[in-house]
Amino acid sequence: MARRSNILAGAVLLAGLAALNSVSFVNPQPVERSSRMAMKGSAVEWVPKLSRDVVEVMFTAPAQGARSRMLIRADADVSEVIKQGRKKLGFDQDWMPDSDFKLYNAEDEDAGPLKGKMSENGLIDFSYEIHLYYEPQ
Repeated sequence: MARRSNILAGAVLLAGLAALNSVSFVNPQPVERSSRMAMKGSAVEWVPKLSRDVVEVMFTAPAQGARSRMLIRADADVSEVIKQGRKKLGFDQDWMPDSDFKLYNAEDEDAGPLKGKMSENGLIDFSYEIHLYYEPQ
């Protein structure tokens, strides 16, 4: 009989400990949100602009599904970027002249091919993508 009472006492003790541990999960303390409120006034909206001499762009040939990231100078001519991009994507065959390729701003292809310096073609610091198309003359 003493043995049964020891087992019963142990079971009651374990049940009590389990009940104490579960109480902490039943009524959790509220989380302080002061850090969130402190940041509310300090948020600054990003305005796309060009402020760097060298910019990372996504260079894509949509017809082939090839893409690569490239670092280009903001003052680089479009013809230099075409040459560099063709080499990067493996489209630098000698029998295809650079003049047969055109670059377009991915966000506004309807504006026509890019000409002149990259900084004059809407180049920005981040998230700039250019598309390369083969358009033989």
